[in-house]
Amino acid sequence: GARGEAYRKALGILWDESTGIYRNRDPRTGALSAHLAPTSFYPLLAGAGTPEQAERMVREHFYNPDEFWGEYIIPAIARNDPAYKDQNYWRGRIWGPLNLLTYLSLRQAGMQQACRDLAEKSVRLLMKEWLEKGHVHENYNGDTGEGCDAPNSDAFYHWGGLLGLIAVM
Repeated sequence: GARGEAYRKALGILWDESTGIYRNRDPRTGALSAHLAPTSFYPLLAGAGTPEQAERMVREHFYNPDEFWGEYIIPAIARNDPAYKDQNYWRGRIWGPLNLLTYLSLRQAGMQQACRDLAEKSVRLLMKEWLEKGHVHENYNGDTGEGCDAPNSDAFYHWGGLLGLIAVM
C-alpha cells in the first residue's frame, strides 16, 4: 500500500552510489556510516532499489572476500573493517538472525545464486560445530567457524538454528 511505498522510497536516502550499497545512517546526525554490515542488504527485503542495484550489491559486496564473502559467512561487519579482527560479538562474528534476514533480502531481490550460496554456507557452519561438539551457538567466528572460541557465545542458543532454517527454506 501507500505506507509501504513511502517506506521503500525513504530507504533511497541510504543508497550510496559511489560504493554501490545501502549504508546505515546515524539517526542523530543523518550521516551515512562508513561501516558495512549485513544490514546493508536489508532494504532489499522491503523491495527497495532496482534490480541493477541489487546485482551490484551482490557482485561488489556479498561476493567480495574483503567484505562479506569467505569460507564462513556473513560476518556482522565487513572483513576489511578494523573492528572485524576483534571477533567479539558484533565485531566480526556470524549470527543466525543476520544470515536469515540477509537471505530473505536476497530472495526478495531475486538473487537466486547468492541465496543458494548463503544457504549452503550457513548450514555448513551450523553443522560444523554440531557434528564436532553438539553445540548450536549464539554466534560464530568469521574466520574459523568456531563458536567455543568466545566466552560470550552461548553454546546452546536457539537462534543459531536459523542457519539451518535457511537451507530448509
